[in-house]
Amino acid sequence: MTVGASLAAGILLMATAADGGGLGSPPPRTASTPPASADPSPTAQAASASPTASASPTAAITPSPPPTEPPPAPCIDPISKGPGLELPDPGRTALLIGDSQSSGAAGVAADRTWTQAGLRGVGYDVRFVGAGGTGFVAMNDSGATNYPSALIQGQWVLPCADPALIVVQGGGNDAALGASDEQIVGGADAVVSTLSRTYASSKIVLIGTLATGVAHGGGRRAEVDGVLGAFAMSRNFLFISPGDWLTRFQAVAEMADTVHLTQAGHDRLAGVLGAQLKDMQLTPPGLTSVHQTPPEAQP
Repeated sequence: MTVGASLAAGILLMATAADGGGLGSPPPRTASTPPASADPSPTAQAASASPTASASPTAAITPSPPPTEPPPAPCIDPISKGPGLELPDPGRTALLIGDSQSSGAAGVAADRTWTQAGLRGVGYDVRFVGAGGTGFVAMNDSGATNYPSALIQGQWVLPCADPALIVVQGGGNDAALGASDEQIVGGADAVVSTLSRTYASSKIVLIGTLATGVAHGGGRRAEVDGVLGAFAMSRNFLFISPGDWLTRFQAVAEMADTVHLTQAGHDRLAGVLGAQLKDMQLTPPGLTSVHQTPPEAQP
């Protein structure tokens, strides 16, 4: 081999070695898709690093207790300032103040007297205070005082709400006592004035003295009935006059004694009173009254 040929062969061998070629070298590698196990991209890494969202625990809800209602106001007697009389339905309650014509006597129970039965017969729930032998002036032998003193001194337990109707019945014991007209009127005025101030929305009616009438020997009882009627008119209070009912409604034969009725007499006059209350439009509103047929008056 000449020197030039050897030089050319050496240059060619060096160039081949520099390119990594040659007969024993592996073929050059080409680009390929990374295997599935290759590391993910940063975004994928961040996504995979984040924990899976889960529902946050719900706090247990404790129900609020219902609002506590204030206790009901105590029932206070407006006059005595002590415990009063609770009225289940003031709108159909009649407070009755009276003597033995209303409290019962001669074997007749209080709830079957002509005043109580008459009021109940037209639909009232009757609440009674008073005592036999008492009146606008009269006191009895058992220690019960007269109406004005018992009322003003707080001896009766009275309603803490206004009853629909207040009935004041009396005068018979004042007649028996010999009380003067002025004393009777003074006592009646003290009673109705106190009641009208205390129970401003209640209707007040006076019932006078049961008797046979002036023309039939009614005497002082009939006179006292007239005195009470004149007083009621002067003060613009409602008034029911029974001063001649014993004769007008044929109840004389149904007397247990000179002033008290038998049960038959009470039953008779309860119907009369019920009719009077209806005529005066003094029945409770919205109630059906018990049917009562009053006896015919004697002409």
